[in-house]
Amino acid sequence: MAANHSEQVPPFLPLHVIETILINLPAKSLLRFKAVSKSWNTTISDPVFVQNHLHQSKTSNSRNLFLCRSILIFSCYDSKKFSLARVDQDRRLRTLQVVESPRGFYTLVLCYCDGVLLLTSAEDRRSGVEFVLWNPSTQTQTIFRLPFELSTDFKCYGLCHDPGIGDFKVVVICSNHYAVYSCKNKAWTRKKEFGDTFRVAYHPGVFVDGVVYWLMMEKDERRYKLTYFDPRDDEFKMPNDEHRIFEVQRPTYMIDFGGRLCVYYYEARDKVVHIWIKEKGVDNNSWKELITIENVERFASYFVPMCFVENKIVVRLRGTTVVLYNPSEKTFEEFEDTTHYFDFLSV
Repeated sequence: MAANHSEQVPPFLPLHVIETILINLPAKSLLRFKAVSKSWNTTISDPVFVQNHLHQSKTSNSRNLFLCRSILIFSCYDSKKFSLARVDQDRRLRTLQVVESPRGFYTLVLCYCDGVLLLTSAEDRRSGVEFVLWNPSTQTQTIFRLPFELSTDFKCYGLCHDPGIGDFKVVVICSNHYAVYSCKNKAWTRKKEFGDTFRVAYHPGVFVDGVVYWLMMEKDERRYKLTYFDPRDDEFKMPNDEHRIFEVQRPTYMIDFGGRLCVYYYEARDKVVHIWIKEKGVDNNSWKELITIENVERFASYFVPMCFVENKIVVRLRGTTVVLYNPSEKTFEEFEDTTHYFDFLSV
């Protein structure tokens, strides 16, 4: 009887149960579990599972996760090392993991999407010759080069995930044209689409709703317009109707705030920052005011709303200062530990 008991087949777990367990694991664990069996490797590599895992990550508490750099002496930061950190309720930064950038010299973060970063080196920033896609959680990387010279030094960048090919696309914008790199096809496509009427704001693209958003400035009227790159056909498009928030003639900034597109701007007279949030869906151009942050003495482009912690908003000020804004009391609380330079919110 003992021999027969030892030869019993282990309990069988249905595939849907395994998928439910795997989908709640971090990306680094999934990378290791690919080696468990062929079936697990197939499941984890499936594009549908990848998209479901990304959706699960975006709707969970992992939104409160940042990539930052440690400040060294003389106010310099260690450009080679990044820290994955989480914001605790007691206004402290808790480092979860320290990682080094690929090859130690890809240190300039151009943009990000779904936890993957587009980096380049300081030497390549002007010419944009070589790039690397890097996932700091799994330490995987893809290096590629720009095979042609762009016509101007003015460049901005965007990164998106194309569900049609199950891989990433990189968008490089110049003053009057743009180029698209397909990671799956390992090929660039150069396009000329921009006229002289608009100029894309010199900021990284924001990946939300399956597209990459940018703000464009009308040269004559000094007004902003919203535009987006659609990876399904590699074309730039504009929403069907405009919203009045883009009529303001003042510096306007755009961010991914909890998986939603947000724009914000500063009213100097009232010393407030208005934050507006867009409804989900690329075809839904409805906006509502999320919050008004009061008692902002001086606004700069370094003012970046980052996430909610409980009922407070984490805001980055002046590069290295991170504060919590309490909407009910209209006050700012500075973090206990400000020795990190926040680069961006990791999704």
